[in-house]
Amino acid sequence: MGNRTLTIGAPVDELHERRLKAVAAACERLGALIDPSAETPPPATVDLLRNLASAGRIAVSSEDDEAGPWTLAYVPSPAALAAVATGSTTTWGPRLDAKQQKALRRAPGAVFRLPFADPATGAASGGAVTTFTTDWSPFTAACAIVVHPDHEALVGTQVRRRPYFSGRFVRHPLHGDLLPVWVADWAKPEFGTGAVIVNPAHSAADLEFARAVGLPIRFGLGDHEPGADPASWLTPPVVKAGMAVRAGRHDGLSHLQTLEAYLGDLIEAGHADRTESVSLGRAPLAVLAADPAGDVSWSPTLRARSFTDDAGEPASVSASLRETPLLTAATGYAAGAATLVSSSEAVGGDLLWLRLMMIDLAVTHPPVLVLPVARAVVAQGVDPQWLDGSLLVTGRPEEVVSVKAQVGEQIARIAKDHAAVLAGSGGSEGTPSRAADQILAALSAADFPTAFKLVGATAKTVRRGGTIGESERSAFLAALSVLFGFPLPEDFSTTALKGALNR
Repeated sequence: MGNRTLTIGAPVDELHERRLKAVAAACERLGALIDPSAETPPPATVDLLRNLASAGRIAVSSEDDEAGPWTLAYVPSPAALAAVATGSTTTWGPRLDAKQQKALRRAPGAVFRLPFADPATGAASGGAVTTFTTDWSPFTAACAIVVHPDHEALVGTQVRRRPYFSGRFVRHPLHGDLLPVWVADWAKPEFGTGAVIVNPAHSAADLEFARAVGLPIRFGLGDHEPGADPASWLTPPVVKAGMAVRAGRHDGLSHLQTLEAYLGDLIEAGHADRTESVSLGRAPLAVLAADPAGDVSWSPTLRARSFTDDAGEPASVSASLRETPLLTAATGYAAGAATLVSSSEAVGGDLLWLRLMMIDLAVTHPPVLVLPVARAVVAQGVDPQWLDGSLLVTGRPEEVVSVKAQVGEQIARIAKDHAAVLAGSGGSEGTPSRAADQILAALSAADFPTAFKLVGATAKTVRRGGTIGESERSAFLAALSVLFGFPLPEDFSTTALKGALNR
């Protein structure tokens, strides 16, 4: 167990907060006992944001693009989400893995890859826009692609007032038409790939957008084949109905049959894959506010790319950064493996966000230990002096507990026994005792209730005038230091404990 302990997730009430802090404090004392010389590296918040921006994983929102403040949020990549969803990443424990997988939203569909094209020659210009869709039955009639303002397709450009045409085109992979790439805030980076196929004749929302910006409205489905007679013309939107029209060899297929037909053509040509979209949303990381004394250089037109591109042009401003607890925890965890103490409610929230972020940052070290902490429903008649200790040792961290006064009374008695052991010495012995091994094993596993039960047995021996060996004495004092912060002897050596505590 390392000496760095990170606390993640908001408590549900004051008692829960005290329990979280008690568990975190015990873990910190245990880490310091194992390696008192280790130091936590200084935080590098902007470096972490820079790395996320380089990976295209930061989305920006603001009520005023030019004046701010600007909220920076983390959007996990499809690869990171899939790794957690399928269990293909390093486990954080079977129960925690299952809870986090359950927190993810899933939707069956397909990804389409639309290659960029030179608008003058139509030749491929390198790269492609990847889109996710659950219904591609009218795909032949698509007239544009819309991406969110921080999409990777906009690298090298400046973001303007939205919606606007980006100046880039992609090829329609079924028939080769050139489709313009537009930028709009309603394309959310947390849904699918952050790029949306616009099909105005077959979606009410797309129809509204097309009318607002002047996009063509083409039909790919209808209940009949339209002709020159105005009476045969179709009226948008036609949603998941009718048959394929103007689709060449696929004309006449039902809207359901087109799904297999189009996807088969696209997969065969290497333009698509059947897949499941996994999503979670976005998590706020920081808020930037314009501040002449701020130490962050920010360009409203570059947005998150201010961390990776040259933000020194006249449009840049100085800004101060206020980070969220999630960003603080991510910065600490990226610096090295840590023990994670979280509220139970955060398992599918901040703890999951942290895990996904580390995958996107290629941080491979697993946590030393993950301790979800449940709430305490009641603490009746407990001496305030021993409340934190009682919250720690009444039940395992993941269990909801009811703390009783007797636990505090037991801690008070053990405190007196501690004083006696501290003043005395242990008997000589050839090898560590079984009692010492059991206490240290419980500490290593952060099984604080079991460690408390074991030191209680040692305390009874001391109270009755019995003799304990030096190994049991050391383990007893170490456990009480970890559990309740009781002092250790000035000459206490952790050398003999390190091997046992790190097993």
